[in-house]
Amino acid sequence: MKIEKINILTEEQKNNIINLQKICNEFENLKAEVFLSNEINFDKEIPCFFLCYEKEELIAFLTAFLPTKEEGEISAFTHPKYRKKGIFKKLFEESVEILRKNGIPKILFVTEPESNSSKEALKKIGKTRLIRSEYTMSYPKEKFQERNDEKRLKFEIVSEENKIIYSQMTEEIFEMPEGTSLNFVENAIKSFDRDAYIGYLNKENIGIFNMNYTEDGVFLYGLGIRNIFKRKGYGKEIMNFALKKAFEKGDKAILDVDSDNAPAYNLYKKLGFAIKFQADYYEYYI
Repeated sequence: MKIEKINILTEEQKNNIINLQKICNEFENLKAEVFLSNEINFDKEIPCFFLCYEKEELIAFLTAFLPTKEEGEISAFTHPKYRKKGIFKKLFEESVEILRKNGIPKILFVTEPESNSSKEALKKIGKTRLIRSEYTMSYPKEKFQERNDEKRLKFEIVSEENKIIYSQMTEEIFEMPEGTSLNFVENAIKSFDRDAYIGYLNKENIGIFNMNYTEDGVFLYGLGIRNIFKRKGYGKEIMNFALKKAFEKGDKAILDVDSDNAPAYNLYKKLGFAIKFQADYYEYYI
């Protein structure tokens, strides 16, 4: 058995992971799809992909998504034929060692409620706590009708000229430590498949959102409104504009929303978004 610890995947490695994940999903009737890029990790040099081989066959893998230094989100899959042999434990120990070296204090295990293998693994690790669920919701282009009754806000795409405003808003809205959002803004500016927007009321910045253009659809994320402007209908107006922009590039809009964010969930449901997938997040301090 051989374990590779790397920060960037080759196309062959990505294909091998996708094929293994398909096998695991079919075995337990799951739907998860892992993110196979380090592009929005806070430090792109940290190994975040852990691949386990038996001879030349990929039999297990673990990914660590590291958007900030506060925590790492871990997802892992092991081929059904090689389970109960301590492989996940070995991958997990390798990842914990690297996260500790880089000052990351906490792990979030990402699991599906239907995954019995995940439940067994969490029991063995111990000291984990379910802190929230996240729902993936989607909205098809054919259902969209642009609202023209309220257009109070103006929008600007994020660029070098306004990136400081965007960064400060991100940290204020999502209560992030100062300076930790710079990776997100640089990514949005430089990436060909990502954009970020700021919404203004006259000259007052109100809210933000981000878009990631994928083969499956346009993923909306990082959508937020400053506290002093909440509950005034701006969220609906931002979503109307975001959906309009999304459907210029794709046929489906996709977003995630936390179970503890009832206002956002209710807004998305009212707009016509439907739940397609649930992920549970278990907290573990290392």
